Amino acid sequence: RAISLALAADGRSVAVADLLGDEARAVAAEITGQGARAVAVDLDVTDPASVLGAIETAAGSLGPLEILVNNAGWDELRPFVDTDEAFWERVLDVNFKGALRMTHALLPGMMERGFGRIVSIGSDAGRVGSSMEAVYSGAKGAAIAFSKTIAREAARDGVTANTVCP
Repeated sequence: RAISLALAADGRSVAVADLLGDEARAVAAEITGQGARAVAVDLDVTDPASVLGAIETAAGSLGPLEILVNNAGWDELRPFVDTDEAFWERVLDVNFKGALRMTHALLPGMMERGFGRIVSIGSDAGRVGSSMEAVYSGAKGAAIAFSKTIAREAARDGVTANTVCP
């Protein structure tokens, strides 16, 4: 919500994309109530078809997408020894692979147009580790390294990629 409101306050049209569709619609309504352009989009970053559908819906309503904020996140506090493959997959799918899917779908168009901004929400857990969050820390660390690499690969084409670690 805060990111969407800040982008709208900066004069941007905003696609509020979320797994929680009702909440996305409420934020989009709040933005349009303030006189800015916004559309709510149902999005599950763990589902490649949902990613492509969400992008199609957003671009169809707002035009070419110039800014991507990778903000999907999920975790449960657990000692690493109490986790299993299913848990690892869920944490990685939401916190890392979701950003891969979104970036992979949007980056080519940004590069073709010569402009794009990709901001991934990381975590200090990805920089220094965090007790009870071994897999999450690894996923956020991967997101940090991924953003650095995308920044290097896309800079000549006018695209920046950064990670913010609150």
